[in-house]
This record gives sequence, C-alpha cells and structure tokens, in this order.
Amino acid sequence: MNLLGVAKLLLLFVLPWFISFSPPAHSAASSSSHPGYENRVAVLMYHHISDTDRGPAVITPRLFQAHLDTLKKEGYHVISTERLARFLSGKDTIPPKAVVITFDDGYESFYTYAYPELKKRNMPATCFVIVKSVGDPKEKIPKLTWEQMREMQANGMSFYPHSYDSHYQARFAPGVPAARYTRPALAGPIWLDKLNRRETQEEYETRVRADLLKAKEVMEMELGRPMDHFCWPYGADSPTAARIARSLGYKYLYYIRKGLNAPSTADGFIRRINAGSPNVTPEILTRKIEKYSLLTSARQWCLVLSPLYPALLKPTFVALDSI
Repeated sequence: MNLLGVAKLLLLFVLPWFISFSPPAHSAASSSSHPGYENRVAVLMYHHISDTDRGPAVITPRLFQAHLDTLKKEGYHVISTERLARFLSGKDTIPPKAVVITFDDGYESFYTYAYPELKKRNMPATCFVIVKSVGDPKEKIPKLTWEQMREMQANGMSFYPHSYDSHYQARFAPGVPAARYTRPALAGPIWLDKLNRRETQEEYETRVRADLLKAKEVMEMELGRPMDHFCWPYGADSPTAARIARSLGYKYLYYIRKGLNAPSTADGFIRRINAGSPNVTPEILTRKIEKYSLLTSARQWCLVLSPLYPALLKPTFVALDSI
C-alpha cells in the first residue's frame, strides 16, 4: 500500500478518535463521556412492541421505556421528522445530539405501548403505515386505525406511507429455491405467473406509481396533511422507483442503511439506525449512535483537508494482507 493510502486510512479511522476520543461505553454512566455531535440527526428505527410476541424486530415495553429514559439522561434531543425535513432544507436549526424516532409497519402496539411513553416525555415520533392494512381485523398482528392515528397526530405524532399494499417479497424470475429469485416488490419488475413472464419496464413503473399515489391520496384524505415522507418496504427501492416517488411529491425517502443525516444528505435520502431489536440494550443503542457520529466525523475531516490533498476524496481499495 502506498503512503497516500495509509494516510487516508489514518484519517478515516484514527483521527476522529484522536480528536474526540471516548472509551467504549460499558454502562449508561460511562456513555455520557462522549462529546456528542452537532448539525446531524440520528434516525432510529423500530417496528413492534410486545410483552408476548418474539422476533428480531420485537422489543418489550420495558426495553422501549429504558431506551427513552437513556436518551434523555444522556442528553439526546428527540425531534420530529418535520423538523428534520426543515433542517435538511435549510429552514430550521436543531439541537446537538438530535434524534428522530420512527416505527415501521403501523402496528397497533405503537398506540398501545409507544405513544403513552412518548407523550409522557413530550417526545414526538413518526409511524410509517401500510395503508391498505389500516384497521384490518384480518391482520395477524393488529394494525392501527385511522381514529387512533388522528388522536395521536393531534398530540405530536406523525404518520406517513410505507406503501399502499407493496410490503411483500415477490418473485422476479422462475426457479428453485424460490427464495433465491425473490426481492422486495417495489425494487424491480416482478414475475407474472399467469402470463409466464416478467413485467415490462412500463408495467413495473405503472404498478409502482399506482401504489405510491394511492398511499399518498388515502393518507392525505384521512389525516388532512401533506404526505412528503415515504419509507421503502425492506428499505429497498430502485432508481426508477425513487424517481417516481419524487415525481409524486415525496421529498424524504427512508431506508435501513446506517448512518447519521446532515444538510449534505443527498436528495432526501434518510439513513436510519436499527434500535428495535431485542438485543439492543440502552447502552448498545447509545454506542451505535456514537459510532456513526464518529464515522461521519471522519468523512467531514476528509472534506476539510481535501483542498490540500484532493486524493482524499477518491476511493481507496485496501487489501488487508498488505497492511
């Protein structure tokens, strides 16, 4: 590896720790030593809260309460997605250590368990709902109703689409095992069994546009507010789907790719940090946020030094056995 490559590695992985080093947090008390971050927002992702259900995206009410208490204790400031949008567009400022709380899928547990705890602490949150399933009694896990959403909206919560009815994995080609030939339905053309062929590009675009438009129209009618945020099912889109979403007025698109969000965030591409797994203790949650804030600091230092060393912004490929 040449000297420039070594220098870039040092800048990316060593300099942030040298400037704002804090030892790994092993307790809620020690995590407060992290100096924090400014002009960036950590967006947290949750799904379902339950005392009885189990799964990789299910946490207990007690754990969720502990998350909220730790965020407050460690000096994080929970802001709304609407304030995040104003900040990203240069129309508002944010406090240091800003955090946004989001929930996916529109489970009724958001109303039963999350909402009371959020309201008690005067914290806003956003829930992305699968519009067709709203209030559907046939759902295995109960979903929110429009009445519940209107009540919560009047008390600081907000709601946006997670598609109208496209939260599923679809085949894109025949073959076995089937799992090898499936992907999120909005991520590309799907296989049409009755016609024994794949969708054309035109058919795919028509399907995506119809789903996103119906989700937007129904939610705006039911909740009486503009719908300009959209969360991709499984965090998966395509350049075509993203273009269609923007053409319909969705300015902020939410994914499951990790990181913090800054005004330099391109095209409303919102990164999120998974907080909704049962193994994410309050200490692990704060360490996750700290980790991504430090990684972002490394990128910022590359930008600062790039006038002197333009090559810092060029990709570097590292063979581990050469270090």
